[in-house]
Amino acid sequence: MTSNPEVPKFDQDRVQRGRDIYDLCSAISKESMKRRQAQLGLIGLSAGTASFIRAVGDREDLTLSDVARALRVETATLSSLAVRMERDGLLIRQPSPKDKRAMLLCLTPRARELGQQAELIANVELADVTYGLSEPEQIQLVKSLKHVLQNLDDISM
Repeated sequence: MTSNPEVPKFDQDRVQRGRDIYDLCSAISKESMKRRQAQLGLIGLSAGTASFIRAVGDREDLTLSDVARALRVETATLSSLAVRMERDGLLIRQPSPKDKRAMLLCLTPRARELGQQAELIANVELADVTYGLSEPEQIQLVKSLKHVLQNLDDISM
């Protein structure tokens, strides 16, 4: 008779708290994106494009892989977005002087202007997200969520 591998025992309260954190962060993210997308649409941007613009910012030494890492997505996910942004006059790709295989990303003046508008839209929403939480509560929440994200990063490695 073969023995069944032992099923790990979990602290059910800890599992439930983990599930609650996941569900709440997911709901916050979805609701925030839905609201932001509605506002960004008024200036002709998608949330993805606004995030891309924000990640590139004023830097001129980033590759698509760098932006993907900053946004925590796969490079392939951003490829078609970068092509559309280039087509729409928001992005310029230039060969890297250090590595001829790499392409550096530069925002156009139009992208920078739209990025500033997108940042204002985000700031209005984000100012209201923590309404009712004291400053120490906000600081602790950020610290705790960073810790959760680090745990996820550690698990992924």
